[in-house]
Amino acid sequence: MKIAKYLLALSLALCATVAHADTWPSKPIRWIVPYTAGGGTDLMARVLASHLEKTLGQRIVVENRPGGSTVTGTAVLAQAEPDGYTIGMVFDSLAINSVLGVATPYDPGKDFAPIINLAYVPLIFIANTKEVPMKTLPEVVAYAKSHPDWLTFGTLGPGSPHEIGFDWFKSVAGIKAVAVPYKGVNPAMQDTIAGQIKAMFLGVAVADQYIREGKLRALAVTSAKRLESAPDVPTIAEQGYPDYNFVTFYGLAAPKNTPQPIIDRLNKEINSAFQDPEVRKRLEPIGAILAGGTSKEFSDYLAANMIKFRKIMAPTAQAK
Repeated sequence: MKIAKYLLALSLALCATVAHADTWPSKPIRWIVPYTAGGGTDLMARVLASHLEKTLGQRIVVENRPGGSTVTGTAVLAQAEPDGYTIGMVFDSLAINSVLGVATPYDPGKDFAPIINLAYVPLIFIANTKEVPMKTLPEVVAYAKSHPDWLTFGTLGPGSPHEIGFDWFKSVAGIKAVAVPYKGVNPAMQDTIAGQIKAMFLGVAVADQYIREGKLRALAVTSAKRLESAPDVPTIAEQGYPDYNFVTFYGLAAPKNTPQPIIDRLNKEINSAFQDPEVRKRLEPIGAILAGGTSKEFSDYLAANMIKFRKIMAPTAQAK
């Protein structure tokens, strides 16, 4: 009798899930971005949200929740109802915070339903043109070695890809620098432009205008190859550090237990969006390499990413 009741309850639950997925979406959807407005993550969210509003027939509300090296916004995502009406962007910080032992109100490996890998994003090493008059990376390294307290760089907080990527560069270049944490890209960039800090790693989309205006200087990109959007900017690897290759990612996830049909629908719509010439054109300024693929592939990527950061961050994690 107990087994029969259990099977009946399970059957009713499955029917309810299917019915819910069939009527989804019937109201606006929240898209959580754990960074401030204005950066490459925010731009990607808004471009894709605009496209999804047309294909899903509902408003997509982009909600910026910065702070805590993405922990603040990611916690909002993890703790939301798994009904398909809250989705959010996830990043390397899922793995980084875990490796560093950062206390989070969620389990990075269990509390999310991966939807899709949105993009791989190289960063660009930018500097204030007046405070850093050197025009090449080797010149900056040479000066930093002879002036240990000179170089200050902005990050999006301890454990952010911006800081981990720069820490790795400091290690291979053998220099010292002072990290200055910020809650978002814009305030860090504005302080770099003003000369309050000298340099930082930044997304191409945010830096491009200020580089063209001469307010910032691009010294290097973090990927193994030069970017199509910035072909004149050499890589860190080709400037004397051949093993350096640091590329972050943008992904999309939902709270765990979100119905799989909803995950599949979102995955399908975003893969389709990546084939839209207008969407691709609007995403070009980010300097990102669009990814796509299945939710299973993204789930596997997140697991592999955790292993990768355990390896490259082992010395940092021990120091912390």
